[in-house]
Amino acid sequence: MGKPKTWLGEGDRHARQRRMETLNLQKDWLEIGGLTSADFLSIIFPVPFAGFMTTFAAPRMSRILHSTGELTNRVAKRAVDTILFSSTLHTHGFGTPEGRKAAQKVNALHAQYDIHPDDFVLVGCDPLIFTLDLFDKYGWRELSAKEREAQRLYYDRQARAFGSRKPLPKTEVEMREFVDNYFETQLFFEPQNKEMAEITLDWYTGLAPRPLRGIMRKILLSTLDPRIVKACGLEVPNRLDRTISHLAMKALASKDPLPDGRPDMLSELVAQVYPEGYRIEDLGPKLKSSHSPTAEGAATA
Repeated sequence: MGKPKTWLGEGDRHARQRRMETLNLQKDWLEIGGLTSADFLSIIFPVPFAGFMTTFAAPRMSRILHSTGELTNRVAKRAVDTILFSSTLHTHGFGTPEGRKAAQKVNALHAQYDIHPDDFVLVGCDPLIFTLDLFDKYGWRELSAKEREAQRLYYDRQARAFGSRKPLPKTEVEMREFVDNYFETQLFFEPQNKEMAEITLDWYTGLAPRPLRGIMRKILLSTLDPRIVKACGLEVPNRLDRTISHLAMKALASKDPLPDGRPDMLSELVAQVYPEGYRIEDLGPKLKSSHSPTAEGAATA
């Protein structure tokens, strides 16, 4: 017989929900967010991909990203580094030494470029809305109001920690309105969009076993807003592809909530890029000498 499945050490798969009910939203939003993510782990994988694709679809951002050469020449490192910056804050917290280092480095990277304030807000709002929609559509249970607000508080804090001088909108409705208006006014095709989108899509699909790469591509594109796909110069999935993707995501969602001791996919991915380990200071591209990390990141974190 195999080892009994447990959730937070208990035999009840609703244990994480019950733990969240005991937590204070204003003080414990980071822990609440982590518990929520753990309950939907099988379907959360498109979130980082969607974050990349959104930035490629907006030329104001894609021009900057393309100019660095990071995504065209070092896509695996760029993708893993981005995930690590966020996961460091989520795992260690914003006020820890690790969290401050991550915030300082990202602040310094952003300070090298003229980034529009609305682009910071978009990068904070869009992954939240995408994540909530993903969980609402495929999740094994409904999200509570506390969980939804904890996610908003996390993304607002992360946006500020990573350099935004504007807070995110205060409500989910306002965030959705901001994202929709941004998509309507700022997303349009330029050649660099497609170049980076195709490289990133190929890398993500390559993470799946070879027989599953076709369906992985369908899933990743089908979960995106069609406006993003079009602005990236890619073909919007047809009805059949969307149906196949929907059924595949439902099948994955049926495995949730994964129990304690689940495979750590991030660690496996990090080991491929950093087989000898890494330091937070070494993540991301090299900084220009005039933009070394300062205490500014720590202050916003």
